[in-house]
Amino acid sequence: MAIKKFTNVKTITDRNLEKVPGDKPGIYRIKNAAGKTLYVGMAKGGRLNDRIAEHKGEFKGGMRFQYKLAPSKEAAERMERKEIKNWKPVFNKKDK
Repeated sequence: MAIKKFTNVKTITDRNLEKVPGDKPGIYRIKNAAGKTLYVGMAKGGRLNDRIAEHKGEFKGGMRFQYKLAPSKEAAERMERKEIKNWKPVFNKKDK
């Protein structure tokens, strides 16, 4: 079952990443300290925790995250497109 809304914002630390499911599809937001969404990403077949960890230190000021689980990879793809359209994150490619 999917989480209906995003989790609370957390700092990207190993301890917080251990709590993120690694076996379910979902989407995530990378945010700066002011709460601005810098990047929206997706994990189609699980690995949500690994995908978030890949961004650790990647974006200047992007040290926080939140995520939402999806019931399927297709749902995750739709959710990601919607979030990118809504938030227009500066580090997402314009063609999504």
